[in-house]
Amino acid sequence: MNKGSEAGALIRRVGDGDNNRAFDLPRTFLVQSGEVGGSLSHWIENVPVGAGPPMHIHHQEQEMFRILSGQFRFWCAGEAQDLSDGDTILIPKGSPHTFKNVGSDDGQLLITMTPGGAEGFFLEVERQGLHPSRNMPQIVEIAARYNLEFVGPPPA
Repeated sequence: MNKGSEAGALIRRVGDGDNNRAFDLPRTFLVQSGEVGGSLSHWIENVPVGAGPPMHIHHQEQEMFRILSGQFRFWCAGEAQDLSDGDTILIPKGSPHTFKNVGSDDGQLLITMTPGGAEGFFLEVERQGLHPSRNMPQIVEIAARYNLEFVGPPPA
């Protein structure tokens, strides 16, 4: 894995990256903010059928999703959008949003957040072995350190 330099390209080959399983969603961090001066975070997330995060707000970052495979419903600021293979959605910072895999197969998302740093939330949750079903108060505390706020369950 080429970590890059100020003058050189940052390269991730197939199979490269740092794996994480916070919230039982397998993700691979391709670019972490510390590698690029905090400008962005970039990862692939595998999402089982029916899965998705609670409704939440990123108060500092905008978040872009590219659907690599699958069918997803995204909610942003009270509006629902159905997206599938190849579609892209950009969530502005400060907008309540979530998504759910509404397809019949597992799906895969390519996620980019700018500025970077949000990956630290997932790394810390996994490092502490926390899960929403039993540790939501601790998760909410960690989220606040990353300017992330949970504002409700996913829509039905």
